[in-house]
Amino acid sequence: MRLLVGIDDTDAIDSDHGTGRVSRMLGAQLADDHGLDWVGSVRQQFLVDPRVPYTTHNSAACLVFEADAPPIDRIVDDAGMFLEEIMADVADPGLCVAPAGDVPDEVTDWGHRAQDSVVEKAQAYEVAEAAGVFLDEYGGTGDGVIGALGAVGLTANGEDGRFIAYGNIREYGEQVSVSQLRNDGIAVVDEDGDPVEEGTVNTHDWIRPQLRGGQPMLPVEPDESDAETMKPTNLN
Repeated sequence: MRLLVGIDDTDAIDSDHGTGRVSRMLGAQLADDHGLDWVGSVRQQFLVDPRVPYTTHNSAACLVFEADAPPIDRIVDDAGMFLEEIMADVADPGLCVAPAGDVPDEVTDWGHRAQDSVVEKAQAYEVAEAAGVFLDEYGGTGDGVIGALGAVGLTANGEDGRFIAYGNIREYGEQVSVSQLRNDGIAVVDEDGDPVEEGTVNTHDWIRPQLRGGQPMLPVEPDESDAETMKPTNLN
């Protein structure tokens, strides 16, 4: 089973750790405590608009786990306690937990709505209740439920977001071979979407594969600094 844990609004401007780092800390802890295979964390971007309160970029994170029979109720409890302990004083954290196979299209549609328009917390709860997925808040206004639900919906669909944690993507160094990326489960494609099977990628300290087709995919292009190598196309 693939289990999704969405979190949002855990930090403040002056926090030592943003939601992305919180997701990595939580992923490692839940994996250790419950014997889960932590696949990684996916960043999902939502609407940036003056009408929407957010800390820096209005992004949420969705942790992805694999397990035969995960203890979902215990995972919910532990994740909730973790958020309460680590949240910034002015944060408004939300948590959404659901098996990926149980996430209906309505939740993915909610994620797309949150990418393009101003949505409300009450609407998030209505969508979650109708879909039968867990959604709750852990302090402040609780507006983080909006992004937590959206992150689960978009990640379940497998066609949005990028991995901020997956395997060794933060440890590759200045260069990594295409064969190493492929061995690590990351598909490498060129600007036309065609598979790249060999070569060297200059990381520029930024390997963040996209989530496409339910799997990590890294688009690359020729690196103008070295004609014999490539670089990720999504450096920004």
